[in-house]
Amino acid sequence: MQRRDFLKAGLFLGAATLHLRTPRLYAAPFEGYEGKLLVTLQCDGGWDVTSFCDPKTNQPGEKEITHWSKTKETQNIGNLIYAPYANNQSFFEKHYKDMLVINGVDMQTNSHTTGVLHNWSGRNTEGFPTLTAMFAANNAPEQPLSYINFGGFAQTANLIRFSRFQDVGDLTDLLEPEYQCCPNDNGEERPPLKRSQEIERIRTLRKQKTRRMLEQIDLLGRDKNNLQAFNDALTSKESLKEFKSYLPKSEELEGNISVSTDTMSNLRDQIKLTTSAFQSGLTSAADLYIGGFDTHSTHDSLHEPLLAFATDAIQLFWQIAEDKGIADRVTLVIGSDFGRTPHYNGTDGKDHWPIGSVVIMEKNAPWTNKIIGNTDEGHNAQRINPDTLKIDEKNGTIIYPKHVHKALRRHLRIENSFVEKDLEFRDTEDFNFFV
Repeated sequence: MQRRDFLKAGLFLGAATLHLRTPRLYAAPFEGYEGKLLVTLQCDGGWDVTSFCDPKTNQPGEKEITHWSKTKETQNIGNLIYAPYANNQSFFEKHYKDMLVINGVDMQTNSHTTGVLHNWSGRNTEGFPTLTAMFAANNAPEQPLSYINFGGFAQTANLIRFSRFQDVGDLTDLLEPEYQCCPNDNGEERPPLKRSQEIERIRTLRKQKTRRMLEQIDLLGRDKNNLQAFNDALTSKESLKEFKSYLPKSEELEGNISVSTDTMSNLRDQIKLTTSAFQSGLTSAADLYIGGFDTHSTHDSLHEPLLAFATDAIQLFWQIAEDKGIADRVTLVIGSDFGRTPHYNGTDGKDHWPIGSVVIMEKNAPWTNKIIGNTDEGHNAQRINPDTLKIDEKNGTIIYPKHVHKALRRHLRIENSFVEKDLEFRDTEDFNFFV
């Protein structure tokens, strides 16, 4: 049986708030994952990097590219430059030493669907998974919550299943169903649905029945695969109880926050749940998500609070990661569908533009505090030499998502692993981003 055929076998477990991925056959007993951690932040809609990490100022005789540059100048910190926009000074001052900015990344599209697919899989056609799915499948496939996704792109190429949850109360009920206590009409708590001993007997009988079914000699291959996956999922579900002690209390969560007149976001709660999952040892990778960046009208009034909220949330992520003792294990990748036009339209908005940026963060890395890639004054991508990382119109190439993904796969030790089989980036230049 092929590895990928097996991994296709699975069964949906739990409630609508939690999708448990299919563990491998003969999954090992629970041992918390203690390796590297991967997080992506998907800024959905197409962010304006000319007002963030690839700042552009207005040029004589050209259309206005940024309103802020009429009265302000670009800022420098370390080897980075940034736009004085969206109250981002504290973000860059605190984290510039931990940031690699890759500018001039060409998504080759103005389509949201293709842009999301291209930026988060590295290819502009269907078939390739997220980097987070590959990372989780390679590093912690036995963990029941190895890959968490809070929205946005989440293709897995059948390597692993993602988990998605938003409501801590529902998750707690699912982890220990015997303690689903809720107030009755008089405001008093109802007793548990079942006693713990009864729940345990039910689980034991269910496992015994599944094993007997697996021993049937006339069982078809597909049925056997599904039964085995179900049996392993039941076994791994026991380790989910470990998660309950790490979950944030409901009063610590903030819910959906009004970011702008058009956007609500629970990104801060996503961060609290993700860092708790990392600390528990049940999770190795997560996709965070914030929407609202598709600002075709009144661009600055919508985009500025979004960028401010996002950078504040990133700072929250690193602060919690430090507090939980996991910050040194994390790689954080931040990106979007594409960029915004280098000029405003008739409604003071900005439309789609294929050129964007990717920001990668790690603590104490030798390759951070650096900008790679370049765009001209009109935010057009320039050719970069993969070896020297300098502008080279003769021997260089435009940076595409495939270059970023190929380098990240190598950096994260996914390249040439079993999960990359049939998913390689062939005939793709090697960029030495991580040196």
